[in-house]
Amino acid sequence: MARPREFDENHVLQKALYLFWDKGYEATSLSDLLEATGLTKSSLYKAFESKEGLFRRVVDVYEREHLGFRNFALSKPTPRLITETLLKGTVRLHTGDNTPPGCLITLAVLACSAEARPLSEELAASRSRFERRLRDRFESVKDVGPLPEGMTSNEAAALLSTLVQGLAVQAKGGATRRQLFQVVTAVLKSWPAESGGPRQLATSDPQPLQSGFSV
Repeated sequence: MARPREFDENHVLQKALYLFWDKGYEATSLSDLLEATGLTKSSLYKAFESKEGLFRRVVDVYEREHLGFRNFALSKPTPRLITETLLKGTVRLHTGDNTPPGCLITLAVLACSAEARPLSEELAASRSRFERRLRDRFESVKDVGPLPEGMTSNEAAALLSTLVQGLAVQAKGGATRRQLFQVVTAVLKSWPAESGGPRQLATSDPQPLQSGFSV
């Protein structure tokens, strides 16, 4: 009969999540993980097989607990509302009061070495899948509200995907939430207004970052 694990897996995953998020995949050493989680080397390898195995589990937690706002954005009825909700949610995530700046996945993709290339490629593929979902959603609502003049659904989705990554890099570099909301405001000025006229776009945000509706 297998012995029950002598640690709280959720606690371990949360500690590892914040460590990877703060330092990046490559810069996080095994000793860093052991110190943060309280695991022994043998316990970590028995439970997660490797540092990479632990990171994959962490990514699952990150997507489940911090990226729910993306589905919320996709549920919006017009291209402009989808864009505004996605970009503002991204800024909130990347500048949370109680989380490291930037994006766990973007940082991992940009900073992976040749040894970790397969992992980097998997993360990039996941990002591409969301971009395709965004493209398909734009295509399905383009008759309800306009995209920027001359822009296809594919081009709009690629633009937003690039902006999301750029916001993550800027946040990691020290940009404030207010500064990033100003970028979002500038982007939305080029986006056709919904019927009823232009809306006032806030450059600050009073809402706290929340799981499920945060990025």
